[in-house]
Amino acid sequence: MYLSNADRWSLLCKKQIDMIGKLSASFPERKEPLNELTHSWRHLQHQVQAGDRPVMHESIK
Repeated sequence: MYLSNADRWSLLCKKQIDMIGKLSASFPERKEPLNELTHSWRHLQHQVQAGDRPVMHESIK
């Protein structure tokens, strides 16, 4: 199922990934959890770009 607003979702994911990257640089002690969060946003972005139905990441359930 392709999302009608998939391009906007992809852009939102990119913005979140960029913001989390900046937070990682500012707070190196939080790097590991922020990397996990980045991975989740990248996974969502990939799902949206592939036209797949977004599914919650297993680690978030």
